[in-house]
Amino acid sequence: MPQTKNIRPTIWLLVTFFAFIMTILLASPLAVQSEQAQETGGIEDTTIYLPIAQYNFDASLGLPIFGVQMYGNTTDASKYHDAFIGSNATWLRVEISWATAEPTQQTPPVYQWSSIDNTLAAARSDMGGLNIIATINRSPSWAATYSTGPINADNLEDFANFMGALVERYDGDGIDDAPGSPVILYWEMYNEPDSNSTVDGTFLPPVGWGNDGEQYAFMLEEIYPAVKAANPQAQVVFGGIAYDFFKTDGGKFVESFLTDVLDAGGDLFFDVMNFHSYPAFYPRWTNNQGPGLLEKANAIRATLSSYGLNKPMIVTEAGWHDNNAPGPIIPGSPQIQSRYVVQLFTQSMAADLDVMIWWMLYDVGGNYPYNTGLVTNDNTPVEKPSFQVYRSVVAELSTTHFVRTLSIAETGNNLMEVHLFNDNVFERTVYVAWLNRVDTSAFSELRLPVKTATVKNSITGNVFVINDGNDGVVDGFITVTVGANPLFIEVDK
Repeated sequence: MPQTKNIRPTIWLLVTFFAFIMTILLASPLAVQSEQAQETGGIEDTTIYLPIAQYNFDASLGLPIFGVQMYGNTTDASKYHDAFIGSNATWLRVEISWATAEPTQQTPPVYQWSSIDNTLAAARSDMGGLNIIATINRSPSWAATYSTGPINADNLEDFANFMGALVERYDGDGIDDAPGSPVILYWEMYNEPDSNSTVDGTFLPPVGWGNDGEQYAFMLEEIYPAVKAANPQAQVVFGGIAYDFFKTDGGKFVESFLTDVLDAGGDLFFDVMNFHSYPAFYPRWTNNQGPGLLEKANAIRATLSSYGLNKPMIVTEAGWHDNNAPGPIIPGSPQIQSRYVVQLFTQSMAADLDVMIWWMLYDVGGNYPYNTGLVTNDNTPVEKPSFQVYRSVVAELSTTHFVRTLSIAETGNNLMEVHLFNDNVFERTVYVAWLNRVDTSAFSELRLPVKTATVKNSITGNVFVINDGNDGVVDGFITVTVGANPLFIEVDK
């Protein structure tokens, strides 16, 4: 059974880590201000120095998980180019169209690559050199009744031929390559394929593969050999399933789609499992009112395990909006969006995901009611507070390993969520702590068995030091007051 134990190559990290080390070595002291007393439980004003870089690169880290979503042109002509480079994201998810590449059926096939080359340009070294996940999501009208639904059985071979040519064009071997010879290894097979093909018996766009898990498995079986023949290192990624808002809930997604694919033998023909996770659906997954991504990942992993599978997992969509749009039980705001940036990426690392894509880099605009972008879609995009929080999460966690989630006995509050990370690069331990729900105004005290810690409020940026005894008792513990704003609690080893 073809599987991949780890989809994260380390070459890129060696280069970026060297650049990161140089940045730290040249950094000046970071003067910090104290928090309000109600949030600290006793603090002291001080000057904090960034961790001293050690030449002990942790080769086991692999690539950081942090990604964003874009559509269309990703060359440096895009008005969003500075934003995706400045975000310090490692991954970029984009969508490409088979219909655009092969609008008419010809023998032999004739492919039109220019639009796809522009969409995938960010993989080029001169355009950012990001690791791209390319989502194939549009079939030509001659090959499928609905562009995002099942492909006609007679045209599966055409699709396999297209996938082989596409993967070959982006394998970087210098033969029939796209301009700049970019390398793309991750190919996602349609977006939210668990979407129902019908609603109350009527076809409604976008039509997915939801009622046709067996056909999706047959499609994977057809294209998998073609992808591997073109580039044995290429990864076939299961289309990110919504796995929420099921038909039984009045929604359009088919709960059995994943098991339908697996029952049809589709497990042999994909390398990476993939799902989407939005906090609007947290009540299905968790009782602690957190974002639910971790619990959802565990549920999907348990399903795979019941089939004897242990595949890498990624999330190609997660996010939240900063505007008070109608619908979700939690309204959006810049502060809530920023909090979810920290929570969703922290839970993704706790879930042992290899990639997590924030949807999106920029606001969609148009008739779409939710402004989920980290920057605006103005002619000159404006960075939102969430953009800076995204950058801070990358800086805090990209050199860390997840260790464990603290138990309720350790936190003292079933609504408090605390995740422990170990950093061998900077010789520190990092706790990420927050209080659920994301819009709570409550606070709760967290006691940790350390003598001193540097604490950063991920939303305000305020940094302070807490010592044993600040709470009035010298007992080998510190007390940190935790609220809705996630805290990074750093402890030197």
